[in-house]
Amino acid sequence: MFKHFSLTLKMLLITIVVGVSTWSFLDLLQTRTIEETFHATLSEKLNEDKNGNQILFDRYLQIFHQNARVIISQKQFYDYIRKTRTAEWLSVPTGPDQIRYYEVLPPWLPNLSTIGSFTHFHYALLIDGSGNVREVYKRFTELPPKLLLTPGYLLRKLNYKQILLTTINGVFYLVTSETLYGSQGRALATLMLATPVDNEFLSESQDQDRIVAFAGGEGPQILATNRVDLLPLGTPLKSLKDRYLYSGTDFFDYGISDRSIELVTFIPTKPYELLGKSILIKERRSRIITALMLILSFSFIMVWITKRIQSLTGRVTDFSKKTLNIQQKDLWEGDELKILDERFRNLTREILISHESLKEQAETLRRERDRAQNYLDITGTLIMTLNRIGEITLINRKGCSVLGYEEEEIVGKEWFDNFIPERIRTEEKAVFEKLMAGRIELLEYHENVVLKKSGEERLIAWHHTVLKDEAGGIVGILISGEDITEHKQMEKSLIEIEERERSRIGQDLHDGLGQLLTGIAFKVRGLGRKLEKLSFLNAEDAAEISVLVDEAKTQVSRISKGLYPVEMDREGLMTALEALALSTRKMFGIPCIFKCDKPVYIRNKSAVIQLYRIAQEAVTNAVKHGKPRQIEMGLSATYNKIVMIIKDDGIGVQEAPGPTNTGLGLKIMSYRANLINASLDIRRETAGGTSLTCIFYDTREESSGKDKV
Repeated sequence: MFKHFSLTLKMLLITIVVGVSTWSFLDLLQTRTIEETFHATLSEKLNEDKNGNQILFDRYLQIFHQNARVIISQKQFYDYIRKTRTAEWLSVPTGPDQIRYYEVLPPWLPNLSTIGSFTHFHYALLIDGSGNVREVYKRFTELPPKLLLTPGYLLRKLNYKQILLTTINGVFYLVTSETLYGSQGRALATLMLATPVDNEFLSESQDQDRIVAFAGGEGPQILATNRVDLLPLGTPLKSLKDRYLYSGTDFFDYGISDRSIELVTFIPTKPYELLGKSILIKERRSRIITALMLILSFSFIMVWITKRIQSLTGRVTDFSKKTLNIQQKDLWEGDELKILDERFRNLTREILISHESLKEQAETLRRERDRAQNYLDITGTLIMTLNRIGEITLINRKGCSVLGYEEEEIVGKEWFDNFIPERIRTEEKAVFEKLMAGRIELLEYHENVVLKKSGEERLIAWHHTVLKDEAGGIVGILISGEDITEHKQMEKSLIEIEERERSRIGQDLHDGLGQLLTGIAFKVRGLGRKLEKLSFLNAEDAAEISVLVDEAKTQVSRISKGLYPVEMDREGLMTALEALALSTRKMFGIPCIFKCDKPVYIRNKSAVIQLYRIAQEAVTNAVKHGKPRQIEMGLSATYNKIVMIIKDDGIGVQEAPGPTNTGLGLKIMSYRANLINASLDIRRETAGGTSLTCIFYDTREESSGKDKV
């Protein structure tokens, strides 16, 4: 019969039975625990107050000593000592009758309110370098004890301690001192502060919310207190046991005394006892109310849980029927959990059947994935995918071979931080982040170097395509790359061979054919003079032949300089560009200006000829296609950054350099820039004309004529 009850009713009955039984058992236990805890807490508070009072007392003593240190550090004090010591102390005899007393602030004591918060002191004694008291400031009319006026004994004790608590004429005094030294380390004067340890002292050094007293002597009894209204002086401690809980601390680590005194902390017990009884009564009432509220709250919670269980049961039934086509039994009365359990059992059974079918489908997908991976592995190019944050999610076997890692060492790693050299890492990563944010368009092709596991760098030619989700958002990038390191090295070698051949042919033309033509010119001129003396009619023909030979020499010289115009030294580029500007003006009649405000020296000899060829090609393109009225060439350097700018005011370039560009001249310039790792920017100006900017970083000397790609 009980199993047919609803879950809410079952839990309500159980809660009431268990709650009443538990409350009855715990009432006695909790009452006793509260009383014990209360007394333990009171003792703990007393201990905390005692420690706090001790800390306040110690801090007050340190501040008291700090008074003396702050006073002697004032310029006013130092100036007074220097003046008085030289003017008076050396001439005035010492002795009790010679002491000067002040009841107002003396000139060597600054206004205490102007230099911070100070503890009060009864006496301030100014002592000369020999230990004699010279001047005394007293807050009250009575004179200080004689022991203070003959301070030798006290100063010896203070040499070992900063603060001294001692008995003077039966009264406890707090004494501290600080000495002012001259430039040669000799004592000029000592400032001693002293004050009696009395009720006023306790009131200043302790928190007024607590009850604190000094107790000592026979009994012991109260010697001083911050609450005279509660603890009269002379009251024995034993007589206070019924009204106070107290604990004392011996504090005579600061000096000497012939009396034993404790710093005692008091807590009244009667208010706390009344409070404890009140708490017990309120706690019992609170527990009764809490138990009732818990039963009521638990009932509401169980109703809510039951509704949720019924809702979940309905959804399981609908899911089984509509998604898996499972017919569930109509069970809606009795324990809701049992009904839900039955529904889940039926659903689990059907899911297990579906799971076997999904396993077969997953196996089919795995085989398809492995087949696709095999296709990627047999391809001869590096294939890789990156997600939005630059992590490698897929790489084929060729990619692992190029990078020198196993696949498990690569997949999941951040591409730029692990496989791109540090010198270009920031730039490459910034471009990728802009691409993922949709702020720039993807370059279908570009080249850059990667870092192998061995530390070797390889030059890769990349092709890219973005990967998008169903909503069209960019989720990553698919990359294919080809290692073109050896290809670039071969191209560079061919360029270097070409330049060497240009140099050789130019040198041969200059040294061989040029010298030969020079000899022919001399012979023809000599022949012309002989014919002219003999009055032959062919003497004019000989003169024309001489002119033609001179023209041939000029042409050979121009061809020779065009083939290899740059000397392989630090100043070669400046000389060659200046010569290029001159020859452009002579050959084409177009004003060509070369500007170089400061000498530009280039250590990389291979870069010198490539930069010249870029400038030569830019000028040639401008003359042939731009129809300029003027051409300007500029060369400048900032540290190792070389900037070359070629400008014209013609019709403007129609295309920019790149792998898909059909302009041969622009391709050649871009290629030469890549050989020396220079950046090249060619653009059409808005006002007309073309500007070319080439930036090269001259970082090392090229002695062999071969760059590392």
